[in-house]
Parts: sequence; C-alpha cells; structure tokens
Amino acid sequence: MLIKLTQEPIDIREGLTLVRHPSCGAAAMFEGNIRGENNGKRVLGLEYEVYEKLFYSEVYRIFKEIEERWKIQRAALIQRVGKLEVGESGIFIAAASPHRRDSLEAVSYFIEEFKKRAPVWKKEYYEEDAQWIVCHHGNKTAY
Repeated sequence: MLIKLTQEPIDIREGLTLVRHPSCGAAAMFEGNIRGENNGKRVLGLEYEVYEKLFYSEVYRIFKEIEERWKIQRAALIQRVGKLEVGESGIFIAAASPHRRDSLEAVSYFIEEFKKRAPVWKKEYYEEDAQWIVCHHGNKTAY
C-alpha cells in the first residue's frame, strides 16, 4: 500500500507500477484533474492543503476498509499538495485485484470515502478573486 503526498507532478506510472502484481488480472485507477470551471466561474488554478497527521491515518483506515470488502492485493494513493495549474493531476488512486469487479468497486469506494473524510482543502483561484473550499462532497463551505 502506498500513501504519498507530493508537491511534484503526479507520476501515474509510479502508482500503477506499485499496484501491479502477478496474481492480479486487473488494475483500476482514478485520476482527478484540475478543471478550468467550477460553479460557473473560470478557474485559473488551485492550491491544495492537507492536515498530514490526520490525512495518513484516515487514508490508511479507508484502505483497510477496502481490504475487508474486496480482494485487493495492492493499492496506492498519491495526493498533490501546493499550487496546481488547470489540467494537472491533483489525485491518483489505484487498486489491483485478481478480477476487475473488486478493483473497480474498491477505487470507486475509495474516492467517495476520501472526499467525505480526508482533511484536504483547496483554494480556487478565479479571475476576480480566490476562495478556500473544503473538498468534501456537498460541503461548499468557504473560509
């Protein structure tokens, strides 16, 4: 299992290489990219901040939940921190399993739980201003 925070561009090959295993016929992944529009505003870029101590423990808990529900051999999460430009990858998640259903369902579960529970915030930069946003689904609270 890999849990990594980085200020460097995410290397998807690194994550996929770490999850591939001879016993696995499937490796599923999710790559979250910075989009150029959010809630009707043009986004110029953004900045991610993470509360590290809680981040690692919460991500580890989510990985353990996945291991209990699906036959996952290996899993990886790489989260980018700092300033990112539109089009760059902000998060990468991958899971490998003997059969595709387990890895696909595990990655889907992981991103949903991550968005609900991980202590990650982003500051979106617009043409006219900027705003900190909690990265949780349904929570648009600005700071």
